[in-house]
Amino acid sequence: MFLRVGEWIQLNFVLLLAAAAWLRPLERRRRLRVMWLAFVAIAAILSVRLAGQWMSTGLLSIVRDWLPAGLLLIPYWQVGQFFTRPDPRMEARLAAVDRAFFHRIGIEPSRIRIDAGLATYLQLAYFMVYPLIPLGLAVLYAASQRLCVDYYWLVVLPATYLAFAITPFVRALPPRMLPGYDTFRSPPTKIEALNRVILERASIQAITCPSAHVASAIAAALALLRLEPWMGAIFLWIAVSIAIATVVGGYHYAVDVLLASAIAILVFAVTYSAGHARCI
Repeated sequence: MFLRVGEWIQLNFVLLLAAAAWLRPLERRRRLRVMWLAFVAIAAILSVRLAGQWMSTGLLSIVRDWLPAGLLLIPYWQVGQFFTRPDPRMEARLAAVDRAFFHRIGIEPSRIRIDAGLATYLQLAYFMVYPLIPLGLAVLYAASQRLCVDYYWLVVLPATYLAFAITPFVRALPPRMLPGYDTFRSPPTKIEALNRVILERASIQAITCPSAHVASAIAAALALLRLEPWMGAIFLWIAVSIAIATVVGGYHYAVDVLLASAIAILVFAVTYSAGHARCI
């Protein structure tokens, strides 16, 4: 059975997490949730693959282009089942690395006041993590670059899922939730309130470390920078803004962002030659 690149990556990753659930000391209900989420992803991939019996070839191809976007967060929710409680020692280590990093670059977050306009911009940038990956796919469609969809997912999905894969070993709450963490002085905004509502209702109530948001955003920007340089430059600006916003807003530790950026760059470099074979 022929699977597209994105389908193959997602199928293998949800199966890997399902297997890991039986190797880790998890409650039965958590294991079952991991298994159920894996089943949903597998069923969706196989259903779409077999839909050629009643769906036109053109429509099926479009559905399969977009399917990875629809399944992107299933591994995230699987990973959330591995998070049973935060590790105070890990949080202390992350905070210590951040303190050393800020000291190295000459910044004291608690002494930096972010004005309302910049705070609004950064919170809006953080909000962009939700539509950014589908928007990248839409750019390829608009630029008549559909042949490059598989390459796009080859860069974005591994960068995102590597961040997910490391997360169960780094159990920590966001720095904004830790007493004593040296945070930036930023005024509340309406967009921040919206971001908090989304996180409260849809997140796993823990950080992904490295930051999957940053990894996916930078990976998408790098892929587009190669395929459509002007749009790629815009996406890279947004991705960098997202990275800064995650730190200033206390959504992630600075080390999360640095590691996520390194992962995205590494995946882009490793898959660079695949772009020529697939679409360039």
